[in-house]
Amino acid sequence: MKNVDAGFVHDLSSLDRLRAGIKDDEQGSLRAAAVQFESIFTQMLFKSMRQANEAFESDLMSSTNTKFFEQMHDEQMASELSSTGSLGLADLIVNQLGGEQEKPPEDVIRNAIHDSPLRLPVDKNGNKPDQAMVDKAADDAIKAMKASQAQQSAVMAPPLAKANPESFDSPEEFVSKLQPYAEKAANALGTDPAVLIAQAALETGWGKKVIKNAAGSSNNLFNIKADPRWQGGKVATNTLEFHNGIAVQEKAAFRSYNDYQDSFNDYVRFLNQNPRYENALNSPEDPRQFIRNLHKAGYATDPNYSQKVISVMDKVTSMMK
Repeated sequence: MKNVDAGFVHDLSSLDRLRAGIKDDEQGSLRAAAVQFESIFTQMLFKSMRQANEAFESDLMSSTNTKFFEQMHDEQMASELSSTGSLGLADLIVNQLGGEQEKPPEDVIRNAIHDSPLRLPVDKNGNKPDQAMVDKAADDAIKAMKASQAQQSAVMAPPLAKANPESFDSPEEFVSKLQPYAEKAANALGTDPAVLIAQAALETGWGKKVIKNAAGSSNNLFNIKADPRWQGGKVATNTLEFHNGIAVQEKAAFRSYNDYQDSFNDYVRFLNQNPRYENALNSPEDPRQFIRNLHKAGYATDPNYSQKVISVMDKVTSMMK
């Protein structure tokens, strides 16, 4: 079998490359997509196997940093195993999709997993995952693939308007103008657009207090700060932060965007690229729990942040068409 470079499993541009290659090499693109799925599936298997062993771990030998590096190791190993065909799942998916195009890809993938023997990885004790673990890994991998596709669609979407409105005359106008952007971002995250609009409304006072300087507006609807990793524009201003429940005025730099579309796109990227928000992204269906989990993970320092967003969200929901 020909080896395929699986690449980085969280690379958003990989889906675009697959789409672009379909016209020139449909079979090659099919294999690349199958290899990408195998990489995600293998990563989910490793994750499930580690979770199964957590009960036997000692606090002395386990820490947050250890788990972080274990996750990085597992992702790299999953990518390398899939690129060399060590698991065999990509071959099975290609064979079944090639001859059964009328079936949904999810059904083909599950058939390949259930009907054919796989060269499954083993844990540190030499044990292979049981069928329940394999089924869970398959469901998680399919969910992750769909989320990546939705995220790619949102991130690559063209701006919905040529220019942002300078101001909003009312909360109703704020909601109606931002609803199309919020719907695309919420679809990428799997949550309700009302909670994103509520966050933006709370952060910017219904659009009347978007951070700006002499050069103009930052278009930053979620007040995401410009940490050292940020390579784009910045706007510095005073902000209210809470330390041990005490409000303190601080000077901070915030990210600056070309328009509101960029702000929503970066919000999606920001959550997906920060491991601490994984719990929120794993169960986004309930918008109230979603914002509580974001808050718990450290999205905002205000101790009442999630409750404030939920209160605003109820108003937003009543205004949405």
